[in-house]
Amino acid sequence: MASIALVLVVAAIRLLDSAAWIDYYRVDDEQTVVVGTVTGPGAWTRVTSVTETPSTVTITVSSLLLQIGPGSAVGVPVESVAKLHDPIGSRTVIDGSSGLPVLRTRCLPPTYAAPGCL
Repeated sequence: MASIALVLVVAAIRLLDSAAWIDYYRVDDEQTVVVGTVTGPGAWTRVTSVTETPSTVTITVSSLLLQIGPGSAVGVPVESVAKLHDPIGSRTVIDGSSGLPVLRTRCLPPTYAAPGCL
């Protein structure tokens, strides 16, 4: 009976864990990129994949979303750190969940898209 419960818990966690859209990134140092996502409270958000080519860095962020109660689906900014093998240089950062380029900023949330930040 305990093994069935464990299997159900693992299956539920796998179903709730999905790739999250990356809203922005900023460069901490030449080999450290901080990516920002907007996710709900109670989420475990982390970088799950970093793939580097000479022209791009594709980063995938996954979140385990748990709606805890009424109003808990409101998004909150979450930042995750991606360590690169090679310096970022002029490479484009790509969102692994959408395949789209990610907005580069110099500012912290919530003002990451404010004038002067891009």
